[in-house]
Amino acid sequence: MKKLSVTLALLLWLVFPVKATEYDNIRFEDQVYVDHVRTIQILVQGKPFSNPIYTLGSNQDLLELHFDDLKGGFEAYNYTVIHCNADWTPSNLFQNQYLEGYFEDQVVTNTPSINTLQKYTHYQLQIPNANMQFKVSGNYILYVYSNFDKQKPILTRRFFVLQSSFTVVPYLKRASKPSEIYTSHEIDFDINTNGIRVFNPFEEVKVVIRQNGRWDKEVAGLLPLFIRDNMLSYDYADRNVFKAGNEFRKVDLRSLRFRGDGVAGMEVTDKGNFVEMRIDESRSSRRYLFFEDLNGRYLIQNMEGRDGATDGDYITVKFRLASDGGPLNGGKIYVLGSFGDWKSNTDTEMYYNYDTGFYEKEFYLKQGFYDYIYGFKRDDARLVDDNWFEGSYEESESDYEIFVYHNPPTSTKYDRLVAYTKVNSLNRLGR
Repeated sequence: MKKLSVTLALLLWLVFPVKATEYDNIRFEDQVYVDHVRTIQILVQGKPFSNPIYTLGSNQDLLELHFDDLKGGFEAYNYTVIHCNADWTPSNLFQNQYLEGYFEDQVVTNTPSINTLQKYTHYQLQIPNANMQFKVSGNYILYVYSNFDKQKPILTRRFFVLQSSFTVVPYLKRASKPSEIYTSHEIDFDINTNGIRVFNPFEEVKVVIRQNGRWDKEVAGLLPLFIRDNMLSYDYADRNVFKAGNEFRKVDLRSLRFRGDGVAGMEVTDKGNFVEMRIDESRSSRRYLFFEDLNGRYLIQNMEGRDGATDGDYITVKFRLASDGGPLNGGKIYVLGSFGDWKSNTDTEMYYNYDTGFYEKEFYLKQGFYDYIYGFKRDDARLVDDNWFEGSYEESESDYEIFVYHNPPTSTKYDRLVAYTKVNSLNRLGR
């Protein structure tokens, strides 16, 4: 009787879809839930500046998750993946409809740090793998939790599974409106359905445009303006316009022997590694200056080591921003970058130091090369304004991605990721 009950429970678990209540304790976005886990990256294997996009059924461009546990030792970390709609809400698919193999598994690759003052264990996971494969395309959440208990969240990370059936052709240009021509980029595009029947493109097709891989810089909900045969045209002059911004600031923390770019002072002791950065100033009223950047990303690397993933040490880094006339009223200032998941919260908020006259913020960062900018968020605003200190210049170089989803009127309804493209403003605008 006991064996029958266990078998029945297993069958129910396999058949019924994931319930939202099972994941009420997590957010369906990039999030870290514990202080001792740091430096989380999910990217294409061997491509440190890539976005986490896997082509369904491919044996190439597999995805890798990396993170450090500053507690050291070895912890039992488990993971599962959750299929989502285009807006990152859980889809109605059963787990056995989007996963092949195990529905849960363990992160088994772990390596202790080598010759570092901050001891940590580096964890690594490749997906898909022999135990877990994907059946369908779409948006996915990778959920890592502790000791086989989904009520003990560690981290969540977003990634994509692509099955190309549509084709998207972008047209990136300066903004059409005279008031925005010197500050913004406009990205128009056409979608070719390649003969696949779309009964109602206004409901079946969804598109998302994203700037520099930022979750806080995306446009969704666009509808086609023109429809002809297999072609859907999105030729707007307002809703598809992005502030071009500026090139990202940078700091080089790859060496603990020599001062890298952006470093004013360094102290290496048996109690910790400390870096004070050069004082940054507002660039909003300066002329545009082009220089190479990582478009907000970061690279983990140790110039004196062999593998930054395991021999890169951690550094307490103090960011400093000049503020003429004292503290700003009516809002808060943040340090923005992919190392902070592009979030404007208490973890990235700067504080005014009345003794120095600067806005300051300390981060505990692993050795590497980091891009960042400053943003100002008014008390009554929903979004942070990163042009307040950085300015916005149409000459600025940025990456734009277009994601196309199709949800046809079939018995199995879900948002399929059917097209993806990436375009760079420097190349497409002809400079």
